[in-house]
Amino acid sequence: MAKRRTGKLVYNGRRGLPEDTHCFWCGSDDANPDYIVNPGGEPLIACCCKEHFDKANEFVRRDNKIRPAFYVILFIFVAIDMVLIGFGMTSKWAYLPLLGIAVTICAWPSVFTHYQFYCRFGLVKTKRVIRVISLALAVLSIAATMSVW
Repeated sequence: MAKRRTGKLVYNGRRGLPEDTHCFWCGSDDANPDYIVNPGGEPLIACCCKEHFDKANEFVRRDNKIRPAFYVILFIFVAIDMVLIGFGMTSKWAYLPLLGIAVTICAWPSVFTHYQFYCRFGLVKTKRVIRVISLALAVLSIAATMSVW
C-alpha cells in the first residue's frame, strides 16, 4: 500500500531546508538548517545565525509565558466594549476600551498571530507592522472619543 501524503512539513534531520524557508527573526531567505527553532514542528521555523536563533528561542519562551495574560486582558476590554456597544452608549467613555485594546496589542503584538505568520517577513518586521496598525487604531479611538466631547 502506498504512503499517503499529509502535506505536513516536519524536520526529520535532513540537511537542507525547503527553498521558501526564511529566517524567523529577520526574514532573510538564508535560513540555516543548523538553527531550527522547532525541531519536528510544522511549519519548519529556522534562523540564519546563532544570534537570531538565541533571540528567537527567548521570544518563544517568553511568548508562551506571557500570551495567556494578554488574552485575558483583551477579553476584558472586548467584553467592556461589547457591553457599551450593546447598550448603545455614546458617552465620552464609550471608545476608551478600544484604546485599551490598541495599547494591549502595541505592548505585545504577537497576541493575535502565531509563529508561522512571522516566517515570511521575520519577527521584527511583523511586530513593527502590527504595532503601527495598533497605533493607528489608538489614534482612531482617541479621535472618536474627542468627537463625542
